[in-house]
Amino acid sequence: MVVLLLCTASAVVSAKELSVSLPGNGGYTITPGHSTGIIPLTVYNSITQGQTNWESKSVSSYITTLNVNLNWGNPSNSLQLTIYSPDGYVFGPYYDSSDGVTDGRIDLTIQNSNGIAEGTWSYKVYGYSVSGTQTYSI
Repeated sequence: MVVLLLCTASAVVSAKELSVSLPGNGGYTITPGHSTGIIPLTVYNSITQGQTNWESKSVSSYITTLNVNLNWGNPSNSLQLTIYSPDGYVFGPYYDSSDGVTDGRIDLTIQNSNGIAEGTWSYKVYGYSVSGTQTYSI
């Protein structure tokens, strides 16, 4: 199979943008998370209206639960989150209210009784409706 990417100086296409989601859910269930207390910052970044940032988390051992917590703390701005598993599944997009609360945070729990895929989980964070610049952690 040959893949041809055409890029100009003003538009670069990410390989993740070209990925195809596998059918079904791979045994994964995604539910609102219940993170409480201080959550260690994996990534701290900022985003503007219409901007896309790619973040990632490495899973290197057998686990059955993965917590994903995108937190920007300002419900007047809206971010969008799409999650890409290393075994080819795409989850989302998710918005502020996807976890049941509009609070400037998307808090999700991903579970798979067969185990969460080991490898790099990618998170596409999109500035869906942002006034100025919005900082976030994930």
